[in-house]
Amino acid sequence: MTDNDVAELVARLERLETAELARAASWRYAVAIDTLDFELLAGVFTEDAVLTTRRGPRSGREEIVAYYRTALADPLQRKHFMTNQTVTWQAPGEAVMESYFLYTFAGDDTSALGWGNYVDRVRVIDNVGYISVKTISIDIQADTRVGWANEATS
Repeated sequence: MTDNDVAELVARLERLETAELARAASWRYAVAIDTLDFELLAGVFTEDAVLTTRRGPRSGREEIVAYYRTALADPLQRKHFMTNQTVTWQAPGEAVMESYFLYTFAGDDTSALGWGNYVDRVRVIDNVGYISVKTISIDIQADTRVGWANEATS
């Protein structure tokens, strides 16, 4: 095996590890949201992270966690599912992860279903993946008692 072969293997290993750490960050995010674990959620984002939703951008870990504390304050059962995830390596320790997601909300007066897309820029710091930029685009959110396949959904 030549030095060039070893260098190629090391580069491939770094890309694979970066991709797996991006997936781990995505998993931690999902668990934190579904369980309302705001301490875990804080550990998902970099200190200088930016979150963009249909309600606008939030900058910095503290502002992002504060946003979620408010957005998730209703006493609802939540679950969301990420699918069709793809990770694109950008540079050593940096990747972009794109995911489709589906979610449910259930409560006394709520029965909602929705779906959309996440685009996460992930940065590896000390062998842990952190989301530095997260963009959430919701395609559909509908009351399941009414249905989603009509013009009333947004």
